[in-house]
Amino acid sequence: MTTAQEKHTAWLAAEIQAAIDDPRPSIPHGKVMAGMCAQLARLKERQGDRTHGAERAVTTW
Repeated sequence: MTTAQEKHTAWLAAEIQAAIDDPRPSIPHGKVMAGMCAQLARLKERQGDRTHGAERAVTTW
């Protein structure tokens, strides 16, 4: 019987190998991060400021 950790390790190894074997072109890091920042901005706008006065940390890449 395999442990949960062994199953997770096997799953992760398969995911990594699938990414390595993927024939599609890579997406540059900057492009991914710009898309994520835009998506987060849309979510923040849609949800409104729910911090109730607390400061939010803003991360830029």
